[in-house]
Amino acid sequence: MPRPRAFDEESVLDNAMNIFWSKGFESTSVQDLVEETGLNRASMYSSFGDKKALFLRVLDHYSLKISSKRFAKLRETEDGRTAIVTTFKDTTRHSCEDGHLKGCLMVNSGMELAPHDPETAAIAQQAFRRVEDMFANALKRGINTGTISADKNVRALARFFAGSIQGVHLMARRGADRETIEDYTDTILAALD
Repeated sequence: MPRPRAFDEESVLDNAMNIFWSKGFESTSVQDLVEETGLNRASMYSSFGDKKALFLRVLDHYSLKISSKRFAKLRETEDGRTAIVTTFKDTTRHSCEDGHLKGCLMVNSGMELAPHDPETAAIAQQAFRRVEDMFANALKRGINTGTISADKNVRALARFFAGSIQGVHLMARRGADRETIEDYTDTILAALD
């Protein structure tokens, strides 16, 4: 009979997520993961596999925990225009707070690994498509309620917003100041007019 795990899997994934998010995949060593998660190497390998397998689990964990929370208002706010504006304003505010200059783990990982890692590229593309679809649904809600003009190309604008929200994260990651990110966000949101 297998022994029960002596660790909290969610806590391990949270800690591994934080180190990958801060350092990236390539710069995170197995020793970093051991120190950050509190697991010994044998437990880490038997429970999660190698570094890459753990990283892929972390990306799933990030999508469920961080991304779903980050885009909740985009999905749930009845007026689509308000949903989009609030999502960008919240992302800008959060990105500029002390300690949040990590950007987005999914965006960072896509930039770092997607050019040479098909698994990460596929996950990053799926994540982009989900965000694009959320923006498309919000745009449709805004058109239906009359807060967004019906002459907008929903799919093209949704792609623009999905790419632009990634841009906010990239700017934050490189340390852009609040005024710069706010100007960028205001220019993006002008596409709703």
